[in-house]
Amino acid sequence: MIMPCIAQRDQNLCIFCGACRNSVTCPGGEVFSPDCIGCGACRLACPGSAIELIEDRGRRKNVCIRVNGTIFSVPEKITLKAALLHAGISFPHEERHCGVGGCWCCAVLADGNAVPACITCVREGMVIDTETYIEPGRVVTGFGPHMVGGVGTPVSIRNYSSPIEVACFTHGCNLRCPQCQNHIMAFTGGLEMKPKEAAVMLSNMRRIFRVHRMAFSGGECTLNRPWLIQAIGELKKLNHDEKSRIHVDTNGSLLTEDYLDELVGAGMTDAGIDLKGTRPATFQRVTGIRDAELARSYLENAWNSVKYLVENHPHVFVGTGIPYNRALISKEEVLELGERLARISKTVQVCVLDYRPAFRLKLEQPAVEEMIEIKKILNSAGLENVFVQTSRGHIGP
Repeated sequence: MIMPCIAQRDQNLCIFCGACRNSVTCPGGEVFSPDCIGCGACRLACPGSAIELIEDRGRRKNVCIRVNGTIFSVPEKITLKAALLHAGISFPHEERHCGVGGCWCCAVLADGNAVPACITCVREGMVIDTETYIEPGRVVTGFGPHMVGGVGTPVSIRNYSSPIEVACFTHGCNLRCPQCQNHIMAFTGGLEMKPKEAAVMLSNMRRIFRVHRMAFSGGECTLNRPWLIQAIGELKKLNHDEKSRIHVDTNGSLLTEDYLDELVGAGMTDAGIDLKGTRPATFQRVTGIRDAELARSYLENAWNSVKYLVENHPHVFVGTGIPYNRALISKEEVLELGERLARISKTVQVCVLDYRPAFRLKLEQPAVEEMIEIKKILNSAGLENVFVQTSRGHIGP
């Protein structure tokens, strides 16, 4: 049964940042307008947690849509995704895609045009095709040079004076981290870009900045697997010289052995994978994922992906990222994490990220001395290549 919803703002919680009006791709045209379809994109993007979805008890007429040749009657002013679910068309778990029109995992043909179902409104007479192949699309912005790189960038090549790689940032994320430091991209949509377009842009930037490393980051770049595989493949064709490196920076939650094999086969040479704890409860606290079983699965995928790459693709450079803030993870669990990682590889690069105030969580940034203590804890677990991010730059190994 479809229960139409609308977005509602709590004025007492609103911090008047403008994100809901200026950043969100609102299918209603304007946030909180009478045409709200309850997609929830503004709720996910709100730094103040001031928006909630409430059931709309107003009367709505029904509209008829045709899905793969079959006619269905559904309420007006709902998302195409909700209508398709009503029609029995399955979609991934709601936390296995972005929900804001960024990743385009839910793209279908509507009246002959590819659209993200999560933020598209149904219309009377709409003809939907979920069976015809659609060339992958993904919202991508933020192409630019990096002075430091990401978790999967060898710390040894950082010089802090000139770019060492160029990156493109994909919109949309499957996690809901309350302290997300890149929330504008993680929780917003926009105009999609085809894989080859992104590859050409990244290749051109490589030549402009005279670097050899090219990175995909986000958001979560591994969402929309076909897009990423094709983008890396196109990038490899354009950069087939021996010096080129293709870096995937990821939370690792969606990676499986076959996905990793496909990434390496397409051209991935470097991987940065976040390990957000050892305990599912910690992972939930860090990521905002409410479903305990999904959190457990995501966490194990990240750990398994590090182990699989180290053991089966030794030519791929693997860097790991560990979050630290005492409000999110204990020092005891950091030690557990270090011991588990050391059993996989004592020499794998480890970068501890000092989680600081961002998005919805007003954390106290760890002091330099505290981060050095975390480094010593990880070293005591047997890890040899540990760096910690601090307000004074990276310290290590």
